[in-house]
Parts: sequence; C-alpha cells; structure tokens
Amino acid sequence: MTAEAPLAPPPAIDPLAPMIARTERIVVERRPEAAYAYVVLGPLRDMIPQTRRLPGVTGVTPLTPGPWGAVGGRRHVHLSDGSQTTEQVLEAIPGERFRYEVWDYSTAAAKPIAYALGEFRFVALAGGRTEIVWTYAFRLRGDVFPGNLGGVGRWLLRLAFLDSAYAQLMRTALGAIKAKVERA
Repeated sequence: MTAEAPLAPPPAIDPLAPMIARTERIVVERRPEAAYAYVVLGPLRDMIPQTRRLPGVTGVTPLTPGPWGAVGGRRHVHLSDGSQTTEQVLEAIPGERFRYEVWDYSTAAAKPIAYALGEFRFVALAGGRTEIVWTYAFRLRGDVFPGNLGGVGRWLLRLAFLDSAYAQLMRTALGAIKAKVERA
C-alpha cells in the first residue's frame, strides 16, 4: 500500500440485515486479560490453522500504522490457498470484548459473502479461568446465490458451510488458542 493511496472504506454494516452466525466456546486456564492479549495480539497464523476443508492463515500485512488491536486498525490476512481478506477492528475493550469486520474475500468460494462480523468475548470464571466466546456472522450478498434466495439461501449456507466446515475451523482455532494461552 502506498502513502498516496487512501484506504477504501469497509462495507457499511447494516444492523437490520439478516445474517447467519455461529458461536463456539472454550474455557482456558488463564485470566481474561491474558486470554484477550493472546487472541488480539498473538500471531494469527498460530491461531487459525488449515483444516480439511478451509485454508489457514499464513501471515498478515498491516494497512494502518501502529500495532493491531486498536479501533480502526486494518490489515490484510493471507491464507494458505493464496487468497486473502481485509479486516478492521470495530471495538476493543481489553479483557472483555473484541469485535472486527472482515470483507474483500478474494477466494471464489466466498463470492456470496458481502462481509462478516467477528466477536470474541472473555468471560471471567472462578479460579482465574476464562470462557472465550467466539461468534462469527456472515452477511450474504443479495445478488448472488445463495443470498439471492433470502432465508432459504441463508439456511443452505448454514447447512453446507457454517455448521460444518466453518464450525470445524472455529473449534480447531479455539483449541489452538487454548493450547497457546495456557502455555504462555
């Protein structure tokens, strides 16, 4: 990215738009602040490994100055199949919540996706443990299959992707996060 080229704005988030979402949870043996620090600041390639059906993260390219994790921070995420996405931090409350938007998926399989919203919540539990709650929600494009089928299209994407391949990716990622957080 050159200094002369301003960043294009991300897709506008429509709070009334129907989305399909999945939530996964895991408990780690660390306090919320430590879990948050690893999830937000740790190396993404160690958190999102390749699964049987989906690529993993191979690296990131910062698009805004400063460390990742501040509201407005933006980066490209490079995937093991050669594709990439763009993501931007929407909300960052250390030890509590981290929200981000993802768009600009370059893989053909993601053509129906307008954008996604991700959120990590860190819930303090007794004994210095933390429940990490990760929700990922997709907004489909209305002009491309399956989004052009409305509710039926969302149901199809949930069945064929979100509750299968993407659920496996989320569980694998949370397992990797747990292992790294508890080892730290």
